[in-house]
Amino acid sequence: MGHLLIFRALRKTIGLACIVMVSASAASASPSAEVAKRCVHFGYVAYPFKRPGSGPMSGDRQAYIKDCLAKNGDVPAPTPPKP
Repeated sequence: MGHLLIFRALRKTIGLACIVMVSASAASASPSAEVAKRCVHFGYVAYPFKRPGSGPMSGDRQAYIKDCLAKNGDVPAPTPPKP
């Protein structure tokens, strides 16, 4: 009976340790503030702001920013589109 209680306590401890390690690795994977600012800036350069109602909006800017963040900001500087 005593072995069963020790096993249950050990299983809970290992489970908590795994949760802590996973949450710590997820937190360290987030981009820095400078990388996030650069990616958002590049997103607005590549896909400028359009006044709501002036035309169809798309998720291109969001996709660009998400891709930039996934690459940790290692993307070439975009050129603005011609008017």
